[in-house]
Amino acid sequence: MSDAPVISAQGAGKAYRIWRNPASRLTSPLLESAGALFPRSSRARNWLQDQALANYRDFWALRDVSFEIRAGESLGIIGRNGSGKSTLLQIIAGTLRPTEGTVNVNGRVAALLELGSGFNMDFTGRENVYLNAAVLGLSRKEVDERFDQIAAFADIGDFIEQPVKTYSSGMFVRLAFAVQTAVEPKILIVDEALSVGDIFFQQRCYERMGQLLDRGVCIILASHDLASVQRYCRNSVVLQRGQVMYHGPATEGTKLYLHLEQKEKAAAFSAHTPNLPPSSSSQDDPAVPAIPGWPEATSGSAPTARKIISNDWARCTVVEICDTHGQSCQLFQQGATLCVYYEFEILRDMEFCTGCVTIRDKTNQAVHSKITLQDNIREPARVRRGSRLRFRQDTVLNLHCADYTLDVSLDMIPAALVAQEGLTYDNFIGAQIRVCELHSVANIAVRLREDTVPFQLLHFGLAGLPSSSFVAVVPAVQDQ
Repeated sequence: MSDAPVISAQGAGKAYRIWRNPASRLTSPLLESAGALFPRSSRARNWLQDQALANYRDFWALRDVSFEIRAGESLGIIGRNGSGKSTLLQIIAGTLRPTEGTVNVNGRVAALLELGSGFNMDFTGRENVYLNAAVLGLSRKEVDERFDQIAAFADIGDFIEQPVKTYSSGMFVRLAFAVQTAVEPKILIVDEALSVGDIFFQQRCYERMGQLLDRGVCIILASHDLASVQRYCRNSVVLQRGQVMYHGPATEGTKLYLHLEQKEKAAAFSAHTPNLPPSSSSQDDPAVPAIPGWPEATSGSAPTARKIISNDWARCTVVEICDTHGQSCQLFQQGATLCVYYEFEILRDMEFCTGCVTIRDKTNQAVHSKITLQDNIREPARVRRGSRLRFRQDTVLNLHCADYTLDVSLDMIPAALVAQEGLTYDNFIGAQIRVCELHSVANIAVRLREDTVPFQLLHFGLAGLPSSSFVAVVPAVQDQ
């Protein structure tokens, strides 16, 4: 496989001209043409050009974007709505030209950019298969050979003979994805399209994308589903207001994106709650019960982590991994209890803070993550600058026997929201401010139990969910 990049973007940018009024679309080119009639240094030429420029302004949807992708690599494009994701994908697909810089693409591109793009709504599904495949460069003979494969993957039955304007969004994307991946592209671009399919179709799509990656196809996935980006993309590009804020491993990119998303909430909180002097008396701070089994022998030095993302409101000073006896431990039997002790030094006044421990597998996927609020811990409602906030989280390791890494983090949400009887997931996400997060701060190994009764392995699969079983024997009916 050649090491030459399949896609190379160097300083790419795209500007859209925003006109002052509809008439400016006509008068501005006339003023520019009139200015060209005068010598370059003339006052009249400069005046006409200034008048032309006053009729519009340039909005840069993308600016100074640079990256490379090689064969067999997958890239996730992450960003808020309006950050430039779709513009970048359209430039790569060739439906837009960059205003500045270059984007070089080597190979056939198949793109799912918008629901309905490339399809004629009055044609049947069969007719659109031939139309779309022809646009992508396949001959009719090649489509004939692959049609049964396309129809089987789309799995829309007799609707393949009906006009696509009668299709649901799910049926539409089934057919579009089937066509795009059947043309043997060198580059596959998917922009949020898979979000409209059901879980069975999504499983088939990701399985197909895995097969394409194995064959050296380059895949670009733009999605707000960060879990999918983490799992299926090797690298990521984080866009903010048209500029690249990060280019690197996908897991780090998704974390940085979430951190950038919360900066506005943190700024709003800071504007309404200025920092107060550090507390001089413990009576000024809410009482916090002592942590049972807290390892007092900890040095208090900042723990080592693979990556730390923080808004400088707190810093982690202690992380200890122990068994139920309070002994430092990294090797656990399946079903044993993991005790994580951690402490944050508070660097500014904050409202309700919640701790979180996340367990990740070898693919960096979160197999378990829980915040202390989910254990109904609702205090303290406020923490003062200079204090230390301690946590202990115990987790029963009903996990597959394997090696794992641990993340610890500190979040803040308004105390008034916590005081409510219930807190919905959407309300929590909308109010949450990620204060500090340490990635891969420790590692543990889960192994088989020594106890073999009634069976040594507690469960099969990734996690052991609470369950119960029933068995009955129905006697056979004797012949009369």
